[in-house]
Amino acid sequence: MTRTENGTLVHKQMPATRRKILKLLKENGQLTADELAKLLGISSVAVRRHLTKLESDNLVAYDEVQRGMGRPSFVYRLGEAADSYFPRRYEELATDVLETITELYGSDAIDAIFRMRSQQLIQNYRSQITGRTLNERLDQLTRLREADGYMSTWEPGEDDTFILKEANCPIINVAEGCYSACDYDHVMLENLLDAKVERKSHLINGDGACVYKVKPKNK
Repeated sequence: MTRTENGTLVHKQMPATRRKILKLLKENGQLTADELAKLLGISSVAVRRHLTKLESDNLVAYDEVQRGMGRPSFVYRLGEAADSYFPRRYEELATDVLETITELYGSDAIDAIFRMRSQQLIQNYRSQITGRTLNERLDQLTRLREADGYMSTWEPGEDDTFILKEANCPIINVAEGCYSACDYDHVMLENLLDAKVERKSHLINGDGACVYKVKPKNK
């Protein structure tokens, strides 16, 4: 997805007609294939081909609705995966809120927010990171972080050390303006891994990933 067009995010490989179908369903809630065909100015057969593909991608779903006599009609609506095709400004809102908090209460309030976030994450992760060895804890941690969108992996390093790599940061737009978010994330990693963690590269500095050198505390 690279840009916004008529209220939808443009996917490079999605034909324009399918984008228009998603937009029409967003605007109208539910439509039949015939109703979509009329709005688009194309045949119902063509619309159904597009709907079949959209349905296979979980972008649209349908319900059978009885409308008068005869067979039920198939009424189409947006599927669960369709939300990602419409622009959201959550990150911009979060940044604006944090800037306002800073203006009203100072930078200590922001620090407290990310400290509490770190403590909550530690609490959420703690029961799932139970490995006796550092290898086991890294396995458990990276699975949890992967599920949260961090694209987290690890591999053995030199001299009994390990390399933890996170190729994505779901909160990077916020972290760029609030460095304490990264500081507390670092503290969280040390806490959960029960190890020494040293950041070697950083996404917000333009590096390709956040990379950490991890070693046992006794090293």
